[in-house]
Amino acid sequence: MKLITLLLMNFLFVGTNACDSAVTTPRTTSTEINNIKDGDPLDVLMRSFLIKTKLPGVSITINMEGDTMYSKAYGFADVENHIKMRPTNQIRTASVAKVITATALGKLATEGKLDFDKPIKEYVSYIPAQYADLTIRQIAGHTAGVPHRPSSNSVKKKHYTSARETVEFLKKDDLLFEPDTKYQYSSLGYNLLAAVIEEISGKNFADYMREDIFNQLGMSQTFPDEKSKFGKDDAKMYYIKNGKLYLDKKIQDGSYKLAGAGFRSTSVDLAKMMIAYSNGFLSKRVVDDMFKNNKLKNGKETNVGIGWRLNKDINGRPTIEHAGSWQGARTVIVYYPKEKLTISIMINSKCTVFIEETAHIIAQLFLNKQNNFELDASDFNQVLDIQNNRSNGTVENYQGQLTFKTSLKGKLTIETDKEWLKTNDFYYVSSNKNFALSTRYGLMHLTIETLPKLEGKLYQYQTLSDLYHMDQKPMLKFRRKN
Repeated sequence: MKLITLLLMNFLFVGTNACDSAVTTPRTTSTEINNIKDGDPLDVLMRSFLIKTKLPGVSITINMEGDTMYSKAYGFADVENHIKMRPTNQIRTASVAKVITATALGKLATEGKLDFDKPIKEYVSYIPAQYADLTIRQIAGHTAGVPHRPSSNSVKKKHYTSARETVEFLKKDDLLFEPDTKYQYSSLGYNLLAAVIEEISGKNFADYMREDIFNQLGMSQTFPDEKSKFGKDDAKMYYIKNGKLYLDKKIQDGSYKLAGAGFRSTSVDLAKMMIAYSNGFLSKRVVDDMFKNNKLKNGKETNVGIGWRLNKDINGRPTIEHAGSWQGARTVIVYYPKEKLTISIMINSKCTVFIEETAHIIAQLFLNKQNNFELDASDFNQVLDIQNNRSNGTVENYQGQLTFKTSLKGKLTIETDKEWLKTNDFYYVSSNKNFALSTRYGLMHLTIETLPKLEGKLYQYQTLSDLYHMDQKPMLKFRRKN
């Protein structure tokens, strides 16, 4: 397990633009968290999530077996003008664009027009020599060695209208390593995949996506991210720095990485896309292949398929997912293939949020058997001994307090120098002992057991390579003080 402070460093920190000034969100005050009433459990969780993270707005849609189970938004699409967020507000997909592009690759494979294991030179005649022998699988699974970002910032200042144009600026970049010898994330690799789609379909990449993917799947509010076309349905973009919310006024053009990070969409549309993975739009053979774990030459699995990341939730259920973080956005789409459950979350701010964990916890409300959590009067207010298991093998000991306000919610207080862990509310999720701890960085999985003696565990898992939670190893353990 990684140290808390080191985990948070995995995110790209943003600088404050000189012209940006902090904005005040007309949200519920933090003192009113205590007044969130017991009701719909998901509504309670999402309201607490928004208040605690201090984000401008969040949109969430949940589909199960093709039916919409929940679609709602919280907070504001436009803070300054008090315009509330709606599930149909368009937000940057950021890197979730990669699995949108992967869906198009799956469609072409279903039609017999594309083979994931053929070199891209068989599809694109103008491909630069250093990339010619790379396969679709290597590029989509980030084992090809293609650079992640352009070598020159000047590339980002131009607007591109075709995938071919975006391949041109890759000509001067060599591979970073021998293909299939390591995993290294690459957004620009998806420019090559967009070129493949253009050449096979005979259409401009954006046109193919609109006509053959978005229109076919009813994704009527998914488009290339073009500032000149922003309208009333586009949420404004923000970022958080030093605990303050800022409106981002310098909007970057994302056309240089359209296939890898440059779409705008809604939580509703992203959830619709996942229906394609079970209704025959993509064949079962192709879906199985897309969700197959890629291996390096040394036999190590990467936990990535064709674009999609392969994970497990805290209960050991397999998930197929992808998250994104870019200017003005934090996004995730999580799919449970066995249960055909999709959770899509979109936030109109760049922020440090455990968004995969948040989606996994929400899934428990739909997947776990709902049981009552029984409390004895003596359990309502307990002094705790707490252990923090550090990655270097050492243990830090704290004192704390666990206070139940009702059998459905309470407060965990920890005497630590980590501000974000000092005082947080928790909410009952399901299955006797499962709770969600609502923190500044999103929801975390918390278990509490009262028999034979009150004790609990807090879990944190963040990076693709950190599968610590799969071994049920907690970040923190606590028990009633003797």
